[in-house]
Amino acid sequence: MKVLIVEDNEALAQTTGWIVEMLGYDYRLSLTPRDAMAAGPDYLPDVVLMDIGLPGMSGYDLCREMRQYPALARTVFIAQTGWDEREHGAQSEAAGFRHHLTKPVDLKTLEGVLNGIAEDMLARG
Repeated sequence: MKVLIVEDNEALAQTTGWIVEMLGYDYRLSLTPRDAMAAGPDYLPDVVLMDIGLPGMSGYDLCREMRQYPALARTVFIAQTGWDEREHGAQSEAAGFRHHLTKPVDLKTLEGVLNGIAEDMLARG
């Protein structure tokens, strides 16, 4: 499974990448919304793990933009953010995120979400 990590904090992005790799998945990093928009159609991720508080464009808007790409129609978008109020979860859902994880994300939670997505992918072939 391929995971695109969109996070403007480079150290956090790399650490998340290493965790994703440790869980057995491939990853790429995008540190800006522009990089993510370029990487999406090229990398064709199965999952996009995205920060909401990005410079220049919110993760909500970036998710909406990326979901317009036909090549990403089956991609699962996961919000990863420090914002955990109910309204943020509702905004994530409205933008097209399937999951809303609050930072710092617990390793077991991330593992469960990613493994669940991988299992769903296998089941649908």
